[in-house]
Amino acid sequence: MKMTTMSKRISRSAWAVIVAGALAGCASAPPPTEKISLARDAVERALSAQATQFAPLEMKTAQDKLARMEQAIGEKNYVQVSTLAEQIEADANVAEAKAQAVRKQQVLKQAQEGIQVLKQEMLNAPDATH
Repeated sequence: MKMTTMSKRISRSAWAVIVAGALAGCASAPPPTEKISLARDAVERALSAQATQFAPLEMKTAQDKLARMEQAIGEKNYVQVSTLAEQIEADANVAEAKAQAVRKQQVLKQAQEGIQVLKQEMLNAPDATH
């Protein structure tokens, strides 16, 4: 009986040491500065691409996560910071791509309308050869 109780205590102690070590490892992890920088840069690019206007839902998602990431940085919760930074970068990239696509569609539409106007003017112009 003593061996069973003793082995349970040793087992519990071992688990306690492992858990404490894991927690200490998380607490002492450095901030993921490269991921943070990439996330912030992606949001800036999306803003420059006018994603707030052309991809508002995607942009809001990225900005909301950015605010949560900033809070996690303050709390030194670097595991959450890392996860959020990756999500922010992806969300902002989607917002930027969508905004660029919408803007290109608008330019294409304007060009097509301009072509139609020119065609109409050519059809209505008097024949200059007679």
